Amino acid sequence: MIWINLAVLLFAIIGLGVYGYLLFKKQMKPTFGRLNRLTERFKIRADVINQQVTEIKGHVDAVNRSVTQIKDFGIKAKDESIELKRATVGLTHEIKRTAGIERSDVSTETKI
Repeated sequence: MIWINLAVLLFAIIGLGVYGYLLFKKQMKPTFGRLNRLTERFKIRADVINQQVTEIKGHVDAVNRSVTQIKDFGIKAKDESIELKRATVGLTHEIKRTAGIERSDVSTETKI
């Protein structure tokens, strides 16, 4: 007899649990649907933001490479301008010497 009472009590508790779960699920179904939609939107937005961040990083890297290249070109231009200045000074002295404006005294015997 006690076993029958325990079985009835156990089935009643299980029945109430299932009934409560079904009521909860019925009431919460719209909320879960909304939560799923919001989660999906959040994932899409996160993917878009990650894609934009990756694109911006690519642009920043390209700008950094361009800046480095411009610095290298500046250094080369400076070195070449110094070399050009030296060549110009040498050429000026050579022109003056050839024209007789400036004489380079090699020895005292060639002086006039």
